[in-house]
Amino acid sequence: MTNRLSHSAFALLTTCAALLLGCSTDSKHGSVTGTVTLDGQPLASGLIRFVPADGRTASADATIETGKFSVVVPVGEKTIWISAPKVVGKRKTYNTPDSPTIDVVQELLPARYNSQTTLKCTVTPGFQQSTFELTSGK
Repeated sequence: MTNRLSHSAFALLTTCAALLLGCSTDSKHGSVTGTVTLDGQPLASGLIRFVPADGRTASADATIETGKFSVVVPVGEKTIWISAPKVVGKRKTYNTPDSPTIDVVQELLPARYNSQTTLKCTVTPGFQQSTFELTSGK
């Protein structure tokens, strides 16, 4: 019984170690966690995208939920895009009486945070925190 228990404990320890190592970053990636606020309040939901400034690595995306995000990103200088689509209505898919409807969405955030972004971030190997304090005014 002791031998079987020690094998089970070893298997559990090995599995936990593999999971922890699998979730860690390497020298080519950084783990970025952080917050996004709009006018001082956590952004309810949205998307944050880390785009390489030099175009040499892949972009990385993360969802924003209640102002928080977490993502693994290739290291280097990044341009940050933040988007928060807002449902403003519904429209018919087809011009028929029984047509299904789809949401009509508009971007909640000003263009300076997405299509005309000026946000930047340097991602380094390891773990780091980033805070993006956005305002809806011009």
